[in-house]
Amino acid sequence: MSGLRSALVEALTSIVRQPMRTLLCALGTVVAVGAFTTTNGVTESASNAVAASFSELRATTVEFQGPSTLSETDVARLARLRGVTRAGLVWDLDQQQPLPVAIGPSASGPSQTQLSVTAMSPSALAATGAVLSSGRFYDTGADLHHQMVALLGSAAASQLGISSSLGTPAINVSGIVLTVVGIVSSSQQESQALLGLIVPPYVAGVIAGDRDPRRVIARTVPGAAQLIGRQGPTELDPYQPGLVTAEVPPNPTTLRSQVQASLSTLLSVLSLAGLGIGFLAIAAVTIMSVAQRRSEIGLRRAVGYSRLEIARLIVLEAAGVGMLGGILGTSIGVLATAAIASGNHWTPVMNTTLVLAAPFLGVAVGVLAGGYPAIRAARITPMAALRS
Repeated sequence: MSGLRSALVEALTSIVRQPMRTLLCALGTVVAVGAFTTTNGVTESASNAVAASFSELRATTVEFQGPSTLSETDVARLARLRGVTRAGLVWDLDQQQPLPVAIGPSASGPSQTQLSVTAMSPSALAATGAVLSSGRFYDTGADLHHQMVALLGSAAASQLGISSSLGTPAINVSGIVLTVVGIVSSSQQESQALLGLIVPPYVAGVIAGDRDPRRVIARTVPGAAQLIGRQGPTELDPYQPGLVTAEVPPNPTTLRSQVQASLSTLLSVLSLAGLGIGFLAIAAVTIMSVAQRRSEIGLRRAVGYSRLEIARLIVLEAAGVGMLGGILGTSIGVLATAAIASGNHWTPVMNTTLVLAAPFLGVAVGVLAGGYPAIRAARITPMAALRS
């Protein structure tokens, strides 16, 4: 026992005696263990944050594509499904081709431009999360009473020089006069609508007819999107459900697994590369150290050190360097995980067992890397050392 204690003290003395050489030797292990710890931390944090970072809007939104025959009555049937919170009908007039728009009742008004026109039912305005900066939304009465009204997206309003809906400004769209009742400043789902006009279904029919394909935006409670995506086509078109396609968000469980697998694969490669660098660095520096200390090792042999004691000393030195690299690497890995998680607004999550085991990974690298130099050192004889 005293022999092992003495070897530990001598190994520690050798490590402390040349701090720069020790730090350079440990650098590879620092990289390896740091990458290992960061791999675990970032993967755990990202997996834990999938539910939070994965947009709730996207996770609870289902979009259906269907023929031009889809109506608000069909959407009402879909809205009655358990799990649907809102649903609305949307379509792009003339397949998003811009239409001539001018301020005032005349088609040759002072400010004329080309704008896209999107038709939305009143329920679609709520389903897409539209927010007004001025005025009001149109309601179901607009279609019932054939009101010729429109909403302007904020970008379109800027193009036309309209800053407010006060005074009910009029615009001319392809020869049809509409009254602007509100300006939409933002929309969670249909942001491209901010670049043009939004009109109720009746007005859309007057401007371009009813030939354009329809879209239905459905908002669901968390976890119901996949089910609504399967049931929706039948509710929207009971006779020809095959004409309706559903675009559903990825399953959060599957997404979590994909994120974890991708991060694990990428960062595991970095860990292996770091381990290789650490192994080679410790082995190379230890071999150089053995060559520089041939006289010292020969003297130790001359005063009674056995081959096993010499080998043990060299292995303990390499293990000490590995332990130092492991501790530094673990600390850097924990800090890197916290920084990455903070930068992505995640909650840092670490596997405590792996963090505690990480420094011993450095020891293992040091022991393996010190094996060959230890064997070479053990073969040095006092006579060979004196001749050199």
